[in-house]
Amino acid sequence: MRILLMVLVTSFVFTGCQQKQTKVTSQEAVIGESITAEKLMKQKPVILDVRPSFEFNLAHVPGAINVRWEDFSRPEAKNRGLLQNDLFALARRLSLIGIDPETKVVVLGKGREGNGEEGRVAWTLKVLGVQQVYTLLHTSYRQLNPREIPAPVKNKPYWKPQVDEDLTVHLAEFRAYATGKVDKTNFSPRYGYKPIEAVENLVILDVRSSQEFAQRNLSQFKDVKAKVVSMEWRELFDAANLPSKKAVELLAAKGVLKNNIIFVISNHGVRSGAATYALQYLGFGRVSNFSGGYEQWK
Repeated sequence: MRILLMVLVTSFVFTGCQQKQTKVTSQEAVIGESITAEKLMKQKPVILDVRPSFEFNLAHVPGAINVRWEDFSRPEAKNRGLLQNDLFALARRLSLIGIDPETKVVVLGKGREGNGEEGRVAWTLKVLGVQQVYTLLHTSYRQLNPREIPAPVKNKPYWKPQVDEDLTVHLAEFRAYATGKVDKTNFSPRYGYKPIEAVENLVILDVRSSQEFAQRNLSQFKDVKAKVVSMEWRELFDAANLPSKKAVELLAAKGVLKNNIIFVISNHGVRSGAATYALQYLGFGRVSNFSGGYEQWK
């Protein structure tokens, strides 16, 4: 059964008609400062492990299912940060590994030693409408040494994705806001404010390394009028790989507050996806991942 599940996850080959997904807006985030790996395990979540298949096969948490962030994204190089167009197909795939919008999901990864892959997968699930998603460090979960091997997950009925469009911003919208060219034709009421106020309250959060930021960032483009702030994505997570409450203070020191409109950017939407997931978890209500990243911007 485990082999069958892995095949279903890694192959992701499905056919069928596309259905228009339901759209919803972000709900108030719940800050789970009391969440621990032990508590999550007792709730019997579906466990996803985003590490490379070689590492997964060497050792993994019993019952975990190996997925990669690329399984949900477009294959072409210049658009690899974007989710696949058929979101209903992604929801069908998730149903085959026991995930629907009400399922509690734990996504395991390498934490600060990785590149935000587990956060990117968590962001993807949140975009599709899965409400209870948590990231954890793979080793911290394994150290609990579970005595029971969990039963194989059961398929869920097919479901329509309850798409949270607030968590993603597309190129045209990103460019309009970043350059201050927001008007009635491209203004997005989901962020609130009037067009001029929206631009004034926008922060572009670059979550790449300080070295990458120094080499190239959006503040170097003359047409970009928005405030650009650098903060590496790792600073948004604690040692257990959960979103860190300390990050709220670090961002405030940089002038980034919860009432700001925040567009998060990295090279191709992986680290920025992780950061967007963490920020929403921490209660930032107007945060969106520019999943195309610098690859699409250029």
